[in-house]
Amino acid sequence: MRRLTTLLVAFTIAMAGLFATTVAPASADYPDPPGGTLRNVYSSLSFCNSYGTYGVQNDLWSSYLCQYRAYGYPPSVYYFFWTFD
Repeated sequence: MRRLTTLLVAFTIAMAGLFATTVAPASADYPDPPGGTLRNVYSSLSFCNSYGTYGVQNDLWSSYLCQYRAYGYPPSVYYFFWTFD
């Protein structure tokens, strides 16, 4: 049983390393918007937009952008929250 556990752990570590090296770098597919400041990354578009609207209404920034980015297969979706002054 101990040998099987050791093999499973080694296999899991090897697979994690394989997946970690196959993800494309962020800057390769998605250029950063000029003049923007990256504030956060969200997994929900509605939360990203509500936070951006809150900041505009309270004069924290003049405008914002929730930039869609997808990584991996199947893709994980992220929304990069950029602000502009």
